[in-house]
Amino acid sequence: MIHITCTAHGLHRVAEEVRGKFSNVDKLISSVKKIFRKAPNRVQLFKDEAPHLNLPPEPIITRWSTWIIASNYYCENIEIIRKILEKLDADDAVSIKEAKKYISKAGIERDLAYIKSNFTILTVSITKLQKQGLPLAEAINVFENVEKVFETLQGPIGKAVFNKLNNVTHKNVGLKILKNISNILSGVTMNTELEPGLPEDFSTDDLVYFKFAPITSVDIERSFSMYKTLLSNNRRSFHFENLYKHLIIQCNFQEQSQNK
Repeated sequence: MIHITCTAHGLHRVAEEVRGKFSNVDKLISSVKKIFRKAPNRVQLFKDEAPHLNLPPEPIITRWSTWIIASNYYCENIEIIRKILEKLDADDAVSIKEAKKYISKAGIERDLAYIKSNFTILTVSITKLQKQGLPLAEAINVFENVEKVFETLQGPIGKAVFNKLNNVTHKNVGLKILKNISNILSGVTMNTELEPGLPEDFSTDDLVYFKFAPITSVDIERSFSMYKTLLSNNRRSFHFENLYKHLIIQCNFQEQSQNK
């Protein structure tokens, strides 16, 4: 067994570092999110002013990279959002006053453009890493591509984010081992001896079974969600035999959905 920290979680930690560097953008997203929550009149105003535009996204901090997705939304639609906010009365809610304050901050457009141009790769990469059945070499390539892009980042913020990625990678010892295995299986390494750092009890035949080794814990977390719906609080009279059959049905349904 090789223990590896989920790489999608690692990239999410980097995305959180990005969020921490842009407080004005963070407060703008947070305040606008509150404006349209449980406010039918404001929602209707938004739809009247921008009928072809979705409501501002509501990023959830525990969901990977949703904050960067929300930031990209504001980068693309900042003028429309500003126009809608001008039609709202600041005395109606604190969130409206806060949103008007931060959307007028100097440099807000600059920050949004910087985030979209440099950190959108995090959202794309996390989505790719969550795909089931991804070959090890392809998954490693996705992660290494992020490293290559971040090496070119300039300025103090870019360097701080790159250092965060380096720290996440450095602590993930299992990822280094899987990179070596991936190099062997993909033919990148053609040495006569096995790469250093591999477990001593691994045979050459053992390495073959790592061709589709996952570098994320996404599948496990999906199973947690499935079990949560199965073992809900309102199911008190489930016999074990019925529970067993119900679980098999859910697993088979999941496999059929993936194959379509």
